[in-house]
Amino acid sequence: MSKEKIQEKMDVHVAKIAETAISMVTSPAEEMGAKIYEIIKEAIATGVEIGAEAGAEVGAAAAIKAIENEKKKIKKQEQDYRHHNTKLLLRNYRRLNAFYKEAVFNSTNAEEIDESFEQIMKRMGRPKDETVFVESIQKNYITTRTIMTHVDKMLSCYKIMCQQSNKPEDARRWRVLSDLYICGAHISAEQIAQKEHIDRRTVYRYIDTCVDDLTVMFFGAGGLDNL
Repeated sequence: MSKEKIQEKMDVHVAKIAETAISMVTSPAEEMGAKIYEIIKEAIATGVEIGAEAGAEVGAAAAIKAIENEKKKIKKQEQDYRHHNTKLLLRNYRRLNAFYKEAVFNSTNAEEIDESFEQIMKRMGRPKDETVFVESIQKNYITTRTIMTHVDKMLSCYKIMCQQSNKPEDARRWRVLSDLYICGAHISAEQIAQKEHIDRRTVYRYIDTCVDDLTVMFFGAGGLDNL
């Protein structure tokens, strides 16, 4: 059996095994780790089987390559949900912040949870419906407080970083983000472009950069792979 045929067989086999794992990318870390371990075991078993036909060394190499390919796919799924949820948090910041500031703490809307910001985001996954995303956060006061406290802290740090930068563009980028999503009443991208003497495309280019930066700040080292 040729090396190309061996690799093809491994890729097909491991891809089928990995479908379940990729669908679990937003599951708790323990479940995710267990599923990846299963993938590795089954892929190695396939490598051994192929190795009996074509030589153990070739079979093992095919298994390792296939495993690495699937791990990259799984990692990409996780990166996507972080980046996507950062966008949703920014787009809905005013609504969530107003709810958090005005919400009344009581036993019915404040079920205690022992989760960090990232754990909550991972549990929520990558919602297709933005309204569902916001309502899921608002269902529980403690969840809302955990998320908004973390987001506000990171936004404050980002504001200082941008304003103290030696590059005028960094300070402008913060103003664009703030006007579009954070402070006071909503201002359209067209109005911001006029105010900052830039075009509308530059407004959204700045926002994209902010989302990249804040994904790292919101999710820590795990967000670095988005950049």
